[in-house]
Amino acid sequence: MRPGIIGIGAQKCASSWLHAIAGSHPEIGISDPKEVDFFSYYFDRGYRWYESHFAPDPRAKVHFESSPSYFYDPRSPARAHAYDRDLRILALLRDPVKRAFSNHMHEIIQGHIPPCPFEDALDNNPTYIDQGRYGTHLQRWFDAFPRTQILILSAEEVAADAGLAARQVFAFCGVDPDFDSPILHERRNESDRARLPMLRSTLRAGGDWMRRQGLEPVLARIKQSGPVAGVLSANRVQIRDEIPPMRPETKAHLRAVFEPEMEHLRDLLGRDHLPWDAPGLVAAQ
Repeated sequence: MRPGIIGIGAQKCASSWLHAIAGSHPEIGISDPKEVDFFSYYFDRGYRWYESHFAPDPRAKVHFESSPSYFYDPRSPARAHAYDRDLRILALLRDPVKRAFSNHMHEIIQGHIPPCPFEDALDNNPTYIDQGRYGTHLQRWFDAFPRTQILILSAEEVAADAGLAARQVFAFCGVDPDFDSPILHERRNESDRARLPMLRSTLRAGGDWMRRQGLEPVLARIKQSGPVAGVLSANRVQIRDEIPPMRPETKAHLRAVFEPEMEHLRDLLGRDHLPWDAPGLVAAQ
């Protein structure tokens, strides 16, 4: 099975929401696992290996996978174009400063670093900034594919109107845009860690099995039920309660670092403002 659409990230920009929304639509087949990372990390395994991650589904009009590593890997756009020049590309972005902070919390959750202030980790992990160079990374995709084959959304737009964002995604995928997904307003990949990691792993394994059976809507209803929702909530420890917020001077510094990239992004998208621009920011420049 060949995918017709790939999500390219960026990391910590609602890519899990995108994968879940796509998987909830009966006319979209999704990869197993969610992130195949073929065009970035595993390209040497070949096209057959890649396509083996998509199960036949007689209902599916299109197949989809989403790997945030594609966004910033400089090899991915040309590789994806060589695979299929007709691929459609779906990217989700987010305020790059907030994305960097969320990236830090993700590293803590994954156990890659111990809980520590954002500033202590910033110099140690250059990808916090590099992944936010949206103009540079998207330019490579715009050079590889026609603009008509690329859809750019933001996490801010998803948060403001998840229904509208889902309809845009479905229309771009060429499936029924009016499908009412039962998971529209679920939060995905929140910044928390598990009190009991084994419990979370067990529950997620069960959820993954249900998704592979095409039972995403049923899974959503189960997760919203009182007993299950209570267990999920009790097992969460919010990382934001364990580390201090970003310092104002750090935020101002990152805004300045990212601004040339944001100006490049505005030019690429033909927009005067980005969803996360402060009121009056662009007019004041």
